[in-house]
Amino acid sequence: MALTVDNRSMFSNIDEINSDRATWNFKAKVIRLWQVSDFNRVNVPFSVEMVLMDEDGAKIHATIKKTLIYKFKHEIIEGKVYSFENLGVASNTGAYRTTHHPYKLNFQFGSLVQRLSNCDILKSPFTFVPIADILGGCYDTDFLVDVIGFLTEIGQEREITNQNGSTTKLNVIALEADGHKLQCTLFGPYVDELNTFVGAGDLTNAVVIVQLAKAKIFQDKIHIQNCMNCSVLIFNPTCDESVALRASGLNNGVNLL
Repeated sequence: MALTVDNRSMFSNIDEINSDRATWNFKAKVIRLWQVSDFNRVNVPFSVEMVLMDEDGAKIHATIKKTLIYKFKHEIIEGKVYSFENLGVASNTGAYRTTHHPYKLNFQFGSLVQRLSNCDILKSPFTFVPIADILGGCYDTDFLVDVIGFLTEIGQEREITNQNGSTTKLNVIALEADGHKLQCTLFGPYVDELNTFVGAGDLTNAVVIVQLAKAKIFQDKIHIQNCMNCSVLIFNPTCDESVALRASGLNNGVNLL
C-alpha cells in the first residue's frame, strides 16, 4: 500500500514563525519589493527588501543580502505568490520596521523559491492606521505606516541641499479623513509622481494612499514622509478602502499653496 505525503505540513503560517527553529518554510505573496543602494555607491545594490503576506493576511519582512542578490533577484516579482523554503529567522528591530511581526527573515544560500502560478492571495496588502491615531501620538513611530485620505493641500515645490552637496526635490501635501488632517512630506522621485498626477488635472475628490511611510515629529507636530524606494504613493486607488472613504463624504477640493 503506497503512502501519501501531506505537503501542507511542510509549510507554516507566518504568525507561527519564531526563533525556536533556525529555518522556516511558508507560502506568501510579495506585496512590496524594493532595492536598497549601497551608501557609498548609489548604483550598487546593498540588499533587496520585501514584505510578504500569507493567505491569513499575516505579514513579515524578508531580506536578500548583497552576496545573494545574484541568486534570487530574477526569481521574485512583486505581486506574485511563492513557496519559500529554508529562510533564516532573526529578531525584527529598528526604527523603520515594515511589519509588526516580532521576527524577520533572511534568505540563505540554501533557500528555495518557487512561483505558485495557479494561486493568488486576495486580501488587502494595506494595514491602514487612522489619521486621528497618528496625530494623537498613540502610534509607535518605529513602525512604518499605511495612510489613506483625501488630498486637500499641495505645497510649493522646493529643493534642499544634502550633506554630500547634492540637491533633492521636496514638497508637502495634506491628507484628510474623518475631519483630521495630516501633513506628508515627499522627497525626490515621489515629488515627480505628485507632479505627474497634478499635471493630469483631475484633483476633484482625489484620494491618496501612502504605503510604508515614516511617522516623525517635527517642531512638536507629527507628520509622515516617504522612505526612499520603500514607500508607495497611489493616487485615486480603486481598492475597497478608497471606495469606502469616498462614500463617507465628499472632499471640498485641493488647496494649492
